[in-house]
Amino acid sequence: MRVMRLLPLLLLLCVPVLAQTTTSPQGDPQAIAVVQAAITALGGATAIGQAQSWTFQAQMQGPHANGNVQYMISTDTDSGKVLVANGKTKPAPLIHSHFMPALVGRVLLKQSQDPEFSILYAGSSTVASGPVTVVVFAVGPTRLPAQIWSFDATNLPVRVDFKQPAEIGARESFPVVVALSDYQSVAGISYPFRIVSLLPGKPPQIIALRSAAASATVPPNDFNGPGGDLQ
Repeated sequence: MRVMRLLPLLLLLCVPVLAQTTTSPQGDPQAIAVVQAAITALGGATAIGQAQSWTFQAQMQGPHANGNVQYMISTDTDSGKVLVANGKTKPAPLIHSHFMPALVGRVLLKQSQDPEFSILYAGSSTVASGPVTVVVFAVGPTRLPAQIWSFDATNLPVRVDFKQPAEIGARESFPVVVALSDYQSVAGISYPFRIVSLLPGKPPQIIALRSAAASATVPPNDFNGPGGDLQ
């Protein structure tokens, strides 16, 4: 665990070197190969990209939500409207969702295709006494780390540091470190059935999925207070 705590500082120190060795605007080939292997392990780009909404049944435990929850995420980008001081309206902020990491395959696929990110290889480390390969999604000309992803020996993501939240539709992840485990295949796509959000200064928020289902429909992303949503 000491290695992981030191990793963000080391990455900041190493970013200029990594940037110099990048061979394309998307990142260095070794890092891109790791991400592509992970997408394949999670079900493949074609299958992952087909669904437009997801429904989960889960048991939650933590400071933001507890108990049995039904939760839905879709690719609909309408976040609603809020009234401002001059009487006009503006788009509401995205909904912070603890369930976003359940869509780790869709998030990884989306970000691998986003020109905003450079994908950088950051070497090997250890998570929960197991070896991992670390990849950084960086932004800007100085390659600032936006997210730090750790992949296990089977190419599955086991930890993500969402320094910059991931977005799907009108929802975004919390800007925290998330541990992912207990992967299960549903219709050919692997989902982490245990998601632990490490909240600073608070107990972790734990999600134990009981079921997951995907659909081609695109319903609106309603705020889900019992599911731990925050805006």
